[in-house]
Amino acid sequence: MIPDYITTQGELNALEKENIIKAVKWAMGKKHRNCLEIDFVFNLHKRMFKDVWRWAGTQRKSDKSIGIDWRQVSVQLKMLLDHTKFWIENNTYEWKELATRFHHKLVQIHIFPNGNG
Repeated sequence: MIPDYITTQGELNALEKENIIKAVKWAMGKKHRNCLEIDFVFNLHKRMFKDVWRWAGTQRKSDKSIGIDWRQVSVQLKMLLDHTKFWIENNTYEWKELATRFHHKLVQIHIFPNGNG
């Protein structure tokens, strides 16, 4: 953790929330052409947690209790992003179902050391 003044879970939650609000404003503030690119995913995560965690925006490098083998993360993420582009371009799913499928697979991959929800 970056800040040394955090002593409670509530303080940690509040700081993470502040960062996430800033990241959402950044993401919604302009039209991003690369939302379904790996660099965007990592940049967004870094913006969400950069003032809290040193590992923000970096891919995990070990196995966790959930998630695929860490060595497959980048391959599976690229496949998910490509599939999602296809789903959008071909109107494969309604938006709610598309978002649900995307989120489910993203959590299943478990890209980051933490903060995957």
